[in-house]
Amino acid sequence: MELVVVKILKHSAGERAQTRWFGSFSGTAGMIGIIAGLAALCGWSVLPAYIIRNLWFVSQVHPNAGLGFILVGFSLRLALFDGITPWVHTICRLFRISVGVLGLLSLSNIWFHWNLGIDKFIVRDPTEVMPGAMPAAAALCLYLLGCALILLTARRSLICQILSLSVITITVVTLVANIYTWLAPQALPDYLIMPVGTAVLLLVLSLGVVNSNASHALITVITSKSLGGAMARRLLPASILIPIALGFLRLKGQDAGWFGPVLGLVLHVVATIILLALFVWWNAAALDRIASENRRFESAAQDAQTTWLEILGHVSNPTFAHDLQGNLTFFNAAAERLFELPAAEALHKNFYALVTPQSAEAARSILSGRLIGSAPRPESLVLRTGAGEQRYPVLTTMICHDGNPAGFFSVVAPASLLFEVPDPVSAG
Repeated sequence: MELVVVKILKHSAGERAQTRWFGSFSGTAGMIGIIAGLAALCGWSVLPAYIIRNLWFVSQVHPNAGLGFILVGFSLRLALFDGITPWVHTICRLFRISVGVLGLLSLSNIWFHWNLGIDKFIVRDPTEVMPGAMPAAAALCLYLLGCALILLTARRSLICQILSLSVITITVVTLVANIYTWLAPQALPDYLIMPVGTAVLLLVLSLGVVNSNASHALITVITSKSLGGAMARRLLPASILIPIALGFLRLKGQDAGWFGPVLGLVLHVVATIILLALFVWWNAAALDRIASENRRFESAAQDAQTTWLEILGHVSNPTFAHDLQGNLTFFNAAAERLFELPAAEALHKNFYALVTPQSAEAARSILSGRLIGSAPRPESLVLRTGAGEQRYPVLTTMICHDGNPAGFFSVVAPASLLFEVPDPVSAG
């Protein structure tokens, strides 16, 4: 039985790690921010003004905004390792504070007319393509993102979500205003002026920050396989596109003289209500069909899960699981015998209570390796067993939930396999 468990875990770990690495929206958003920011900074630092004028993307991103994109991007990417590798937590905090400081200095330069020289930090001689100041809306978004990231570090989930959603609101309002201006030319107030490229990148990064909040991950709800996720995927596009389309039709109708502002507002509201109500009815009918089909499989899936947990609870290998913070979440009977620790008591302890101090750093290295997708293999660790400190090979794999890391699963192999396992403590 112990060999079967080891083979199953080895076979599935690589696929799970790859799904988590490429499936994380936050990591993807962070990479987009880093690439876009580097492209903008390289363009402003190397290319002359007449070339920048013809490069749509570079001219759409202020140099300081590009620097902010890089800082936010690295914050999101490094957040994947936060809590596993101690030094990453400090670097993440520095990046997040830097985003807030950059946005705050830019806002101070714009609103209070302080000559801080922040606009010449990267481009010494501003050109006519980029006169100098970052758009106020972009600076405000960077400041709010910096505050949200700092609150994410402090585990203030609710306030972090509110600030991130505020950035999403600002960028969506700016994009809609730019679309209306492009379709029906009109003057925009200063607080709505932001280049489209900058607004799109800020929207992507703010969605990444929302998804980084594991306690209230809105993106996880949307991408889940549940009925709630299916409903969100159906209703969210309609709730965004229908009001925008009807607003444009109202604007064109008023310009054509078909109706005045008051009647246009009434028609806009009534049409929005009718179309959204029809879409909700269609979505409810589709979800009813999906629910009736899913109920046929719920009983079988529950039986399979119960059987699997029952098997793990009685395998001869000591087996335990813990979350990303190291809190134990599963402890089978063999682990109780090895550590002489009841499961009820073990589930209130941390994973590092099971290993000796000399193996703690090796354990952190193993967990970091699993996060970046390294192939699982037994690693030698000194465990605090009931018989004293003993060295055992431990096979650790990552547990994923909807493509995101949720914890780790470890199986203690027989001590007789030690001759096949390299010693990471002495090797380090």
